[in-house]
Parts: sequence; C-alpha cells; structure tokens
Amino acid sequence: MLAVWLLIGCLFVIMFLRVGLPFGVEAAGRTVARVTLSFRERLLWHRADMYALGAVLLLSAIGGWFPTTLELVLILVALAIVNLPVHYRLTDRGIACNNVFFRPWEEFEYATLRGWKLTFIPRKGAGRLRLALSPKHQRELLPYLSRFLPIRELSEAKRPESFRLRVRALQRYFPALRTLLIFAGLLVLSLVLLSACGAGPDPNGLNSSDQQHLTSVTATGTQPSISQDDLNKAKTSEPFAYNLALYVDQNRLAINFVWTLVTGYLVMFMQAGFALVETGLCRAKNAGHTMAMNFMIYGIGMISYFVVGFAFQFGGIGLLGVPNLGGLSSLTNELTIPIGGINWGIVGYKGFFLNDGTYDVGVAVMFLFQMVFMDTTATIPTGAMAERWKWSAFCVYGFFVSTLVYPIYGNWAWGGGWLSQLGKIGLGAGYIDFAGSGVVHAVGGWCALAGAMVLGPRLGKYNRDGSPNTIPGHNMVLALLGCFILAFGWFGFNPGSTLGASGNGNLRIGLIAVDTMLAGAFGSVAAMLFTWLTGAKKPDIGMMGNGLLAGLVAITAPSGYVSPVSACIIGAVAGIIVILAAGFVEKVLKVDDPVGAVAVHGFNGLWGQISVGLFADGLANYGGLQVRGLFFGDPSQLVAQLIGAVACFVYVFGISWLFFKAYDKLFGLRVSPETELAGLDIPEMGSLGYAPDAEPYRVVAQGDGSVAVASGAASQD
Repeated sequence: MLAVWLLIGCLFVIMFLRVGLPFGVEAAGRTVARVTLSFRERLLWHRADMYALGAVLLLSAIGGWFPTTLELVLILVALAIVNLPVHYRLTDRGIACNNVFFRPWEEFEYATLRGWKLTFIPRKGAGRLRLALSPKHQRELLPYLSRFLPIRELSEAKRPESFRLRVRALQRYFPALRTLLIFAGLLVLSLVLLSACGAGPDPNGLNSSDQQHLTSVTATGTQPSISQDDLNKAKTSEPFAYNLALYVDQNRLAINFVWTLVTGYLVMFMQAGFALVETGLCRAKNAGHTMAMNFMIYGIGMISYFVVGFAFQFGGIGLLGVPNLGGLSSLTNELTIPIGGINWGIVGYKGFFLNDGTYDVGVAVMFLFQMVFMDTTATIPTGAMAERWKWSAFCVYGFFVSTLVYPIYGNWAWGGGWLSQLGKIGLGAGYIDFAGSGVVHAVGGWCALAGAMVLGPRLGKYNRDGSPNTIPGHNMVLALLGCFILAFGWFGFNPGSTLGASGNGNLRIGLIAVDTMLAGAFGSVAAMLFTWLTGAKKPDIGMMGNGLLAGLVAITAPSGYVSPVSACIIGAVAGIIVILAAGFVEKVLKVDDPVGAVAVHGFNGLWGQISVGLFADGLANYGGLQVRGLFFGDPSQLVAQLIGAVACFVYVFGISWLFFKAYDKLFGLRVSPETELAGLDIPEMGSLGYAPDAEPYRVVAQGDGSVAVASGAASQD
C-alpha cells in the first residue's frame, strides 16, 4: 500500500510540475502573442497522467484499496491540478509555457498542424515539442507563429461528406448536451456519496447514552467511577435504578450537546468581529474587498474542512474517546509512526465528507464546534495581507489553510497526535492547549507572517531608508466595535472548549469565563498605559483594541488550568507583548501588517502556549487530566509546551511560506500597482464598500432665508 501511495504522490507531483516549477524557467525576448488554454486543452495536456490515475483507481476498485470517498478526493485533487492555468507564450526568441520550459526558434525546422495537435519538428540534436491547441486558439496563434517557422498542415483522414454534414447539424445541440453531462455527473457524484455514507453509531440520537463510555477507561488512564459489573447487577437486581441511570446520562449528554453547540454559535459570531476590526483598520478604498474576504472565508473554509480537513484533524479521536459527546467511537483511523513502543499520531483519515460511518449525532456536534475554530484561524491572515491581495489568490489560500495547515497541527495537539502524547515520555501531561492559543491563533499568526513576507509591504509603507510610515485605518469605530464582538464571542471560545457542562470536571466553565474576561481587561489596560506613558504621551486607540485581543489570545491555552490572578498576569504581559511585537514586525522584520495580526495572534499565541507551562496550578481535573506548570512544581510541562510552540512555528510558517512563494511565482499573489493605488474594491470586486450617493445634491438658499434641495436626492438629517 505504501508503494501505491508513493506512486500517486509522484503522479500528482509530475502533474503539478507540468504547469509550474518551484524556481521556473525565464522566457527570453519580447512577448509577441499569448494564449491561455481552456479546460479541455488542459485535459489533453495532462492526458497521460489522467490515464495513469484512472488505471490506479480502477485497480483500487477491483482490489478494494481505498474507500470511495478517498477515491473521490484523489479525483478532485487531480482535477484541481488540471484546472491550474496554462499559458503558451510566443516571443521573438522562442516559445514558452508557464515557467516550465522555453524553447528557442533555432531548435526547430518547421511546425505541423493536425487537428488539435501542434507539433514542432526539431533540427538535429534537439527534441520534438507537442502542444494541444483548439482550432479557435490556432487561428489566434498561427499568424504570429508563421513569422518564425513554416507551418505545414497535415490533412486528417477523409470522412464521408454526409457524416460531416450530420456532425455540423448536431453542433447546435452541443451547449445543451454539455449542460446535461454536467448535471448527470453531479447526480452520479451525489449518488456515490450517498451510497458511501452509511450510518454511524448513533444517527438518530437514541443510542449515545448507552453507558458504554461511562464504563471505559478514560484517555488519561483513569478508571471510571461506575464499572460494567455495577451496571450488570443493577440491570437485574435494581431495574429502576438502571433505567434512571439511562435517563440521567441522556440528560447529561443533552446538556453537553447544547452547551457545545451554543458556544460554537458564539464562536461563529466572532467572524463578524474579525470583519469589523480588519475593515476598520484598513483604508476606505479597500473596505469592500476586506469585508468580502472575511465573509467568504467562512464558506470556503467550511467546505474544505467538511471534505477533508475534519478527517485529517479528528479521524482518530475516537481511539482516545470524548466521553462528553458520547465517545465519538466511529472516528478510529489515525496514521501513526511506531517509535519506542509508542504509536505517534501524524494525521487522521476518517470522516471525509462526514461519511464512512461518521453519520452520528456526537460527530456532528464535534464538527460544528471545530469548524468555527478553523474559520477563526483562516481569517487571521486576511488582515495581515489586506489591501494588496488578489481575490483569486485569497480563494485558493482558503482551501489550503483549511485542509493542510490548521487540521494537521490540530491533529498533533487535539486529535490524538504526537504532541498530545509527549506525556508518555515523561513530559508533563503532554502538550496542552486548552482552547487554542497555539492550534488556532499561533497557526493563524505564523501563516499570516509568511503570507505578508511573500506579498511585500503596501505601496508607501516604507521610505527609501527603510523607515516605516503610518497608514491609518479609516474607521476606528468599526475596529473597536469588532473588538467588543470578539470579546463576547470568546466566552464561547474558551468555556466551550470543555465540550460539555455536566460532569467530568466541566463545572469549571465559570472560572474559565472569569479568566477570559480578566485577561482581556488587563491586556487592554496594559496596552493603553504603555502607549500613554512611553509613546506620544497619548493613549493609542488601535492598541487598546489590540491589547484586549492580545490578552484574550494569550489566556486561550491556559484558561482551563489557571487561577484568576494568573489570568490577570498573563493578560497584562500580553498587552505589553503586542506593542513590542508590532514594532518588531514593522521596524525589524520590515513586514507590513495593516491590522497587527502577527503581533496579536502569532506572538501572543506563543505566549499563551508557554503560559500553560508556567502558571497551570494542577487544580483543574477533566476526567483525571491534571496539569502543573513550572511555578507549581513540574518543569517538564514547560518543556512540552516549548516543543509544541516550536513545532507550530516550523510547520505552519514553513508550509505557508512555500505555498505563498510557489503561488506567487506561478500566478502572482499581488494586484498591480495601479489597482492598489486606486483601491481594490472596483478592480477586484466590481463594487465599492462605501458607494457614494447615486445623485449628488446641493443646498440653495432662498430669499426668505429657507433652503431647498436643488436636485433629485432628498436631504437627510
């Protein structure tokens, strides 16, 4: 099976290299003509690879290698690569395709044309070049090509005239036929997904409270308070007590389900806060574009997370069990590497499209809650890269971050992966990140840093000597209102991460909420005082808001394990860190971050990860899980936190930088200077965020001292 995966991986790499190389080949000379291939032409370009993939999938269907959902994912990945743009470019020196090859005219004697095949016949010592080109594009390209090479048109085999006439008569039906084929394909795909879905352990919600998870050893190795023998005896000798236990457990699960769902709704509402903060801190000419990114990342990220992201992150969480949600026993596939007698988890692989036995009420609750967390991560880089980012590049990024960046690191920390298992080698309780200072915020912050570095600063941000200029946001009212909304949503973010409110130590949700509130307050006050006393002797409005968010980000990881006093300290330190980090990013790294996302989420996400290893007091107890930091007697927990923080930066920043760099080389991340100066709203989105009055008016003074509106628009107070 490993050989099959290597074969598929090599196949996809080859397909990708057909349209772009990491470093690329420069085309020499002045561009004379350029053609962008259609989807059909790109299919011909990749036809050998598609045949090979089809053969592998056929063998898989015969041998039962992969589940149907995984085969569909492989097909979608192949089609996504096929959909990458391919450009033929003629210059006065030769012919080029993307950045994959450049062949000078001197290598060829002439070109032949037969149907869709354009073949360049080489001179001695050179290689032949075959291109796929539709008749329409041939008519566009051949007049330019004939300047450099003779064209020989090879006739196709003659067909009866009557056949040609019949084909021409049918051409009028081609558009309708294409539409029918598309709908038929979607119907077949839907039927395949439905047939592969299959019911999970509890799709109707009647079986989750079967006591099974109450009589199982917890993930921390703690024995349950009720044994299976106790239940068996009660079932026969005390049926009333047994049935009462069923009702009690049903209510306990109902409380946990409702709590987790409602807090998930609060986290979803944070998206409105992010949208207002980022839009307010950007300029008015880009307001529509910035708001649209925050709006669409919700849909793009959700679809990608539904298709593959959730399976990558939590495909094996059922091996550990989540008693608060009924166990999630259907999520049992985790790719592991055995080292030293321990199976170190790398990535899950069950739950694609929420099928394959995961049609289950508990899994659905887990998916919703974790999906809105992913969406928080995905929206963070939109602020750091605002005001100069192509819309098309943003859309591709949305699929990338929700499938490969957030879910993989999330699996390592929360899905039973290797970071959570560090406790097995004596490093505290393993890497602990209660609500996501690392998994959510540091991941988003380091991804934002990579993207902003590759994208480059906004025009006018830096002077020739490297000194930065301030580019103020257009609406601080929106920005601070967004901060309030985020602070409100954080009461879902942190307390909701217990995944329940009943039993299992979950009554600590009150303390978690208080810790969250205090850390945000101390962060905003610390930031205000720091800028007031050390800056321009005035409190900075923007930094007040960022100080609030910094305190909330920092308390997110330790909120389930620290006291209110520790939360105050963590929040106050975060309020100082955000100011120092913002200056470091802007003046030392020379990275332009319009909203301070890297300082708020990256650096304070890091501080939150470390805070667990310092301030966790060991008094929280979630199903037997207790955590102590350095200040309370366990320095090994700090080591585990540092390993998790380093792994987060190395993986997230590394893969994000490679993605943004490759995309920039192949397609370009950034809009043109003219578009950036004019504002992205009209060129990229087609409409303004703030549309002016459709019909301007002017006020005309009357002889009696009154005023009148001179044109059609009505005046307003």
